[in-house]
Amino acid sequence: MKKLIYLTAIAGSLLLTTSCVDLTQEPESFITEEEYWNTVDQASLEKAADALYSDLWQGNYGFNSRLQRINVCADDITYRAAKANNELAYYSRLTPNLTANDADFSTTWTLFYKVISSSNKIIKGTTIPTNEKEAKAFKEVLGEAYFMRGLSYFYLTRLYGDVPLLLENDEATITMPRTSVAEIYDKAIIPSLTTATEWLPNKGRSGNSTPSKWAAKACLADAYMTMAGWPLNKGTEYYGLAAAQAKEIMDNKAQAGLVLTAEYSDLWKEDKKTETNEVMFALQHSAKHKIASNYGKSYYPSDYSPNAGWADYYGNEDFFKAYPNDDRKEWNYMTEWKIKSGEIIPYTESADKLPAISKYYDYDEGAPGKSAQSNGITCIYRYAEVLLMYAEASTRATNSVNQDALNAIQEVQKRAGYQDRQIELTTTTEPTAFLTAVSNERGWEFFAEMKRWFELVRLEKVKEVRAEEWDASTFNTNHHYYFPVPYQQVDLAGWTNNAGY
Repeated sequence: MKKLIYLTAIAGSLLLTTSCVDLTQEPESFITEEEYWNTVDQASLEKAADALYSDLWQGNYGFNSRLQRINVCADDITYRAAKANNELAYYSRLTPNLTANDADFSTTWTLFYKVISSSNKIIKGTTIPTNEKEAKAFKEVLGEAYFMRGLSYFYLTRLYGDVPLLLENDEATITMPRTSVAEIYDKAIIPSLTTATEWLPNKGRSGNSTPSKWAAKACLADAYMTMAGWPLNKGTEYYGLAAAQAKEIMDNKAQAGLVLTAEYSDLWKEDKKTETNEVMFALQHSAKHKIASNYGKSYYPSDYSPNAGWADYYGNEDFFKAYPNDDRKEWNYMTEWKIKSGEIIPYTESADKLPAISKYYDYDEGAPGKSAQSNGITCIYRYAEVLLMYAEASTRATNSVNQDALNAIQEVQKRAGYQDRQIELTTTTEPTAFLTAVSNERGWEFFAEMKRWFELVRLEKVKEVRAEEWDASTFNTNHHYYFPVPYQQVDLAGWTNNAGY
């Protein structure tokens, strides 16, 4: 059977990748797939699961870099307009370009299907032992494959809409169709994540580098919230399902070992990135072990001294001005810096006249702006998100604000230093005002964490926060928020691309 080569060009990825889990191990695994399936045991199963996180990472210009670029469509970050032929300008104008931005699409498409294919191999190729104790241990690792499959499809549907549904080994064919978003949720995302919640352990096998059942519940809550909004618009019932998942995490936070990190800034410090009290699932980066992030030169200003940055990303100035003067803002932004002359200037007098994103600066090991490759952590789920998901979902489900919802948003605000800085906590119980406060809080809490675009799309608020660009945008003209499927994939499969591309 002829294979869909572009979709599944991942042979050998299952065990021949760098592990993001054990940062002290050798970069390469030399176990072949044939050896694995013939000798599968607990250790080899864990090694296979470890490879999934490398598949997701896809190099330091993979997952975190590509999603950050796409997030320029949102309102929290922006790009450097002075850079000639800057491809990020298309995102800023809300007109993604099939050719200029293709590396973002082809990379994310490939890495997510790489994870899916490898997950399918693990799920379908592993025989669960008959011994009850051994079976439980196997299921705890297999739960990681279910989680990663569900997570990958969740990203794919939000980015590209209808995509191929692969749940078996080697089932991709040249003529396979795209499956509807609704069917992907019903057959892949929700069932995979539900199994993950049932099989994963209370604590991640390798700290926050591997998911726990609570991380799976957080992702399941996120999926239900997305189903409630655009494009499926399932509404109240699904917000209720999301609220129930989030509430279960909150009610079991002691068992799960979950509590907000006392200082927001500590979440982004190299020596604290493996702590598991708030970070539920993340990618751990290490330049030394060849699993670097892109949190280096990309985030430093173009006129920064002594090492000028690439200035790929800046903070959106309007978003910055609306941000409360709390502890998070102080950590997340650099508003003045030294230039080549030795003078320290405010961002308003800098070359690009935009505030810099300093959120990830602790990862450069004392050499600010020197290297493109950096250490650090890419958070995918944090306990703070659980609190804010519950605050929103419970309110939308009941059209009322309960005390737990108020407590949830206030817990995040108190950690942000609202009271110390004399900023008012949210106390309103009027649903519309409360939901606005929650959305604002989510934007500030997860600034530059590659989440803002997905929320704006779910709530169809892009036209509100990007009003100047909206009318002429690809999204408005074509009545959807999807990016183009990579042109190589469309040409190979004979598909029609998403409207407007």
